[in-house]
Amino acid sequence: MEQIHDIKGILFNFSGTIDTGGCEWFDLIWQKYRETGIPVSKSDYLHAHEYAEAQIIENGLIESSFNSYQTLYTKLSLQIQYLINKGLLSDNGCTHKYPQQLATLCYNLAIMHVRQNEQIFEELAPRYRLGIVAQSYGNMTAVLGDFGLTSYFTDVIESSAVNLNKPDQALYRLSVEALHLSPAETLCVSNSLNNDLRPAQGIGCPTVWLSQRSVPPSKRISNYHINSLTCLNELLS
Repeated sequence: MEQIHDIKGILFNFSGTIDTGGCEWFDLIWQKYRETGIPVSKSDYLHAHEYAEAQIIENGLIESSFNSYQTLYTKLSLQIQYLINKGLLSDNGCTHKYPQQLATLCYNLAIMHVRQNEQIFEELAPRYRLGIVAQSYGNMTAVLGDFGLTSYFTDVIESSAVNLNKPDQALYRLSVEALHLSPAETLCVSNSLNNDLRPAQGIGCPTVWLSQRSVPPSKRISNYHINSLTCLNELLS
């Protein structure tokens, strides 16, 4: 594996990178819908997802103290209620248990991935400045605290706190400045090419794409490609 040199800091995306191992939460939640046997189509799920996101943003439903479970439960409750209101799910006691069932499955999955990745943060934190760039609801501090990750990250930049959204390059400029480093010294690690890696590259950061997909080097958009965060140590040695 080709190694990276002259890096002094690393910016991580959180959702889909640290808590899932490279998969989008949209896809993982749909997978849990299927495993739970919730009888709706993926199109119906998409509409429920969009409705829930809009309600959360418009009404500020995620409190700054919410951990990942509380965030998932709020989102999934809105989705299931939408599906009930549209007549796509029956309104009964069994259906009303879906949000808790789904949130528990998803939260346990997140815990598993976080615990798997914690060792790499322990190894990287003494050698690099580590930061989080999050498109979040303003509760990233609570999420990190609940997962026991707070001590590893010197800076956490949340989109909601700085009134910037991914993929705005300004969010990445601000995040690099928070680490007191230059873009060339700051590695960006994410599962999202469009939301994170393209804007990071646009300001001069080297990038690492976390993905289970196999992509030939000639077709890669990012500078480097890994299938697990545990590969970072080898990349940075």
